[in-house]
Amino acid sequence: MSHACLLPRGDAAGTAPAPPDVQQLLVAHYAQLHRRLSLHLGCADAATESLHDAWLRLGEAAFTGTLHNPVAYIFRVACNAAMDRLRAERPWQYAGEADDTLAQVADHAPGPELIAEARSDLKAVERAMQGLPHRHQDIFVALRVHELTRHEVAVRHGLSLRRVDSTLRQALQRLPTGRRSDMHA
Repeated sequence: MSHACLLPRGDAAGTAPAPPDVQQLLVAHYAQLHRRLSLHLGCADAATESLHDAWLRLGEAAFTGTLHNPVAYIFRVACNAAMDRLRAERPWQYAGEADDTLAQVADHAPGPELIAEARSDLKAVERAMQGLPHRHQDIFVALRVHELTRHEVAVRHGLSLRRVDSTLRQALQRLPTGRRSDMHA
């Protein structure tokens, strides 16, 4: 990294003075630079990291002359280092990858509209169930909720299989069909 000086100065003999040791200047003015950077960046940790990065950058720099204000130059190098660090750590930089990952993950949970619809359907079924005779309720619950076989229900209630089927059919006819086709399947 080569930095040209803005205004090289020479002495009366025309020779340029030796370039300043900017790393030494950074160390000598560290407290002042850290305080200014902390105020400028709003974070003391960021100021510390920026000054460290600046020290490394200044060690690689080759100066061809003198600097008008080397401490201001060091401050500017540290500010640039902070900006480079912020650009490198941008969270939105990876947003495309996150969107691709999220697109592959499907949310199978029901949304608020579907939940409200299901609750409404359930209340309608509960109201209709209360209007059924007790035997119809018992047979419906045994077959559809407890998943007993038709034979088990017939034995439990002392009915024929044909009577169990007709009682279930009567119960289903009185229950609302709802929006889902599997309610009476």
